[in-house]
Amino acid sequence: MARITLSDGQSRFLFWLIVVIFGVAIALLSWNIYLKFQLRNVKVEIVEIKPVELKIPEEIEESFSVTPPPTPLLVEFEEFDYEKLRDEMADFVSEDQVVSSFVVKKEDALRIIRRSGLPYLISPVSTDTYSVVLLGEFEDFSQVAQRSLYGVFVITTLSESLSKELAYDLRVAGYPSYVYAFQKLDKKYYSVVVGAFPTLRLAEDYFEKLNWEDIMKRVKVNRPGYAGRLISP
Repeated sequence: MARITLSDGQSRFLFWLIVVIFGVAIALLSWNIYLKFQLRNVKVEIVEIKPVELKIPEEIEESFSVTPPPTPLLVEFEEFDYEKLRDEMADFVSEDQVVSSFVVKKEDALRIIRRSGLPYLISPVSTDTYSVVLLGEFEDFSQVAQRSLYGVFVITTLSESLSKELAYDLRVAGYPSYVYAFQKLDKKYYSVVVGAFPTLRLAEDYFEKLNWEDIMKRVKVNRPGYAGRLISP
């Protein structure tokens, strides 16, 4: 087998190439060892960086106390209605009751009734004039109140329930009727009365206008009643 021989120049080149390669290997190995040694002394902290949160302001719901715009003043005008007022009037009066009596035009009659807020009795005097008797003390600028009460007695009994029933029947028939209670000789009496006026004269005039035939038939009496005093100051 043929032997390969190198010249002196080639031998020297190969020698130095091997030396360089060996030196580079030694250098790389040393650098690697150095890096490992340095990395051992390095404290690595992993810091988590949170993503930036953009806070979008939520819609703030504020509770406002909203005052509605003022509305025009509503004034309810009530027209005078005698039948309605008659049906709504008081149905019982006692002898110790304090009264305030007026004779006024129908407009003033309605005003006095509503302004006082008291139980009342109402009876016609003429076409547009009415007697208003309030059950209680009340003063009106139009006139001085009288403290007396007169009416037309129809029937008097010892039974409160019977008298109330008869008064109710007359009220339904269109008469301004009510029950008047009083005591006499240790007994309590209950009279069915029609009409309420401040004077005896007005009560007597009203007596003449009543349909006694109809009243006697309804109450089952055989003679007319009479005008008289219920309450006096």
